[in-house]
Amino acid sequence: MNAYEYFQRAEELAERSQHIGYSEDSIAAATAAQVYATLALAAATADATAFKRDLYRANGEELPAVKRAESKTARDAAAAAAFLD
Repeated sequence: MNAYEYFQRAEELAERSQHIGYSEDSIAAATAAQVYATLALAAATADATAFKRDLYRANGEELPAVKRAESKTARDAAAAAAFLD
């Protein structure tokens, strides 16, 4: 399934949960709708990442490197070491 199909299924399940009324079936349908909505988001993100990668590749370029943020623990340790020096 792709992101759009997951989203459609989430909409169907959400609509069903509203028409069932308050019962275990309604809760199950609402929960399943939430799962499908989450899967739609994950699939859309993966599709966008693949599109970006393919776009760079088609233009003969490499994806820019992702710089990871320094962790708070590493910053605190560096600050403590600088203070003690």
